[in-house]
Amino acid sequence: MKIVLVGYMYCGKTTVGKRIANMLNFEFKDTDTLVENICGENISSIFETKGEEFFRQKEREVLIQLLQEDNIVIATGGGLPCYEDNMKLIKNNCKSIYLKLTPQQILSRALLSKKKRPLIENIPIEKRLEFIKNSLQEREKFYQQADVFIGALSISRFELEMTLEYLK
Repeated sequence: MKIVLVGYMYCGKTTVGKRIANMLNFEFKDTDTLVENICGENISSIFETKGEEFFRQKEREVLIQLLQEDNIVIATGGGLPCYEDNMKLIKNNCKSIYLKLTPQQILSRALLSKKKRPLIENIPIEKRLEFIKNSLQEREKFYQQADVFIGALSISRFELEMTLEYLK
């Protein structure tokens, strides 16, 4: 079994992915971390020095590699499902969970986070909510192809157990 988590940045894909992997005794992988390891630099730097197109290609290569593994939980970058036919690859090869937050919840997490994201770090704070709303609206059609949706504000162990039972 393979489980892929999709959703907008700051939705908790890495945190929830680690919880699910632990519950199932599966391996956990984060596509952003793997791309950073391959490139030897963080995502902001990759975007700055090599561009988004390069990053998206590396991200796809990592996804294709991970889909060859079994008993794995994969946290994707927020944009990964939205490029090329990545969501189709996910749908054809594994079970998927969309971690969903409102734009306001995403902005709150973004403002509290120490981790910077290249797509919003240069947008003035007063314009970030509008950016998140527009970007999320564009990406939602991809995220909504997931097998299951979970409100990501506060996820209980019971909710995760029921979701995993449903995916079996």
